[in-house]
Amino acid sequence: MKLTKLFILFSFALSIILISAGANSFAQEKKISMKELPPAVLNSFHKTYPKAKIKGLSTETEKGKTYFEIESMDGTTRRDLLYTPDGKAAEIEETIPSSELPKGSVQAIEKKIPGAKITHAERNIRGTKTTYELSVMSMKAKYEVVLDNAGKIVSDRKVTKEENDND
Repeated sequence: MKLTKLFILFSFALSIILISAGANSFAQEKKISMKELPPAVLNSFHKTYPKAKIKGLSTETEKGKTYFEIESMDGTTRRDLLYTPDGKAAEIEETIPSSELPKGSVQAIEKKIPGAKITHAERNIRGTKTTYELSVMSMKAKYEVVLDNAGKIVSDRKVTKEENDND
């Protein structure tokens, strides 16, 4: 019995390592300095978000394409942006209040997860596709919920105790 539990634990740990290694082959991130940021990216950022403060810079390679990431704060809004080298925004992730979620989505979440309370909401825009990623607490557990632009639940999953301890 102990050997079976040990085997399961070892298999789980190995799976996590292999998944992490695979994820790194898809997106490789490297911190950079302001000098390494293309002027077109910086100009586009400042033009769109004139009051935002840059908190971090990096390059990311996804599927052979290089992107420049700017992590920023704009008042109380945290925003991470991916830009192409010519300054076009490829992806925008920003924190939002739950009042900015699509109409009916809060009710859908409460129906699916009784006693749900949204603790964090993010709007993600990639091209023409908008999704919302939420952290939700109920009296029993923590969940991650993804909504489409219409407010329909696309996916939801219970956060494991181990993941919750790492937050």
